[in-house]
Formats: sequence, structure tokens, C-alpha cells
Amino acid sequence: FLAEYTQTAKGVAIVNGTAAIQVALRLVGVKSGDEVITQALTFVATANSITYNGAKPVFVDVNKDTMGMSPAALKSFLDEYGDKRDGGIYNRKTGRRISAVLPMHTYGFMCRISEILTICNDWGIPCVEDAAEALGSQSRGKSAGSFGSLGTFSFNGNKIITAGGGGVIVSNDMDLGLKAKY
Repeated sequence: FLAEYTQTAKGVAIVNGTAAIQVALRLVGVKSGDEVITQALTFVATANSITYNGAKPVFVDVNKDTMGMSPAALKSFLDEYGDKRDGGIYNRKTGRRISAVLPMHTYGFMCRISEILTICNDWGIPCVEDAAEALGSQSRGKSAGSFGSLGTFSFNGNKIITAGGGGVIVSNDMDLGLKAKY
């Protein structure tokens, strides 16, 4: 149902929203010791999902109007610390691989996801959307969760639609969607 609603190719139910992010990050290649860029204003589950994979969260600032990841802050961080090498993008200060970008759509406000994706594409870094608080939100006629490599949703008691718990991963990449199922 959620794949149809978000107009994505595949949707997979998962135990909760935190696990959805954790699995989605693993599917895009996040490994122990890597870094994942996320936003400073977020729920702890976003950062926990990164650390559950053995990776390190790197926090960038948010925009005041969307409360979501600032594309300018992301670009500034990558311009200052990003180092393109064989095998990926590395943080020249820490030496760790930067393996994903994880913006969150805060309180239903869509972050500037198109700008974030442009930056991610320029750097060759996958983007996973934390859309736990944004079910029903759209930008440019597309649903939250449908922009990145994978999008994640939560049905915890404080979300837009609740089932007391549960989560979903959506993707337009059928191969990633099928891997999420297994």
C-alpha cells in the first residue's frame, strides 16, 4: 500500500522506523567505521540507526524554515572535508569513508530534498530519507520518501498514522526494495 501511495516501485514492512533506517543505510553500503551525514535537529532514532551499523553520525545544520537539513551546510561540509578517492568519498579530517547522507523531513515539513540530492549526486553519495514524520507530505508533486535511494517511515504512536509501532522502507530501485525484504 505505501509503495502505491508514495508512487515508488517497492515497499517493505519492517519492525519499526528505527530498524527501517538501519536496514536502509546498510542497503546503500554503510559499513562499520563509515560516516553518515545527518542533520543536527532530529530525533535520536536517526543517529541511533547510524550507530547501530557501527558508523559515526556527522551533524550538519538545518534550515530555519524547514527544520530539515540545510543544503548549504551539506555542501559546505563536503567542500571543506570531502575527498574524492578510489572507493568513495572520504572525510579528509577523520580518514573515514562518507557512505550516505540521511536528511529528515521534520514535523511534516519537507527539507530541500531536490537540492540535497543534487549535492549527493555530484559527490556520488547515496541519500536515504528519514520520512518518519512526513507521511503525506510532498515536494514538487512527489511524496516524502520517494526521492532518495530509499525512504523510511514509522508508525510509532507519535506519527501521522500509527499502529503503535512498525515501519516501512520504500524505493524506486526494485533491486534495493527486494533486498530490503530479505
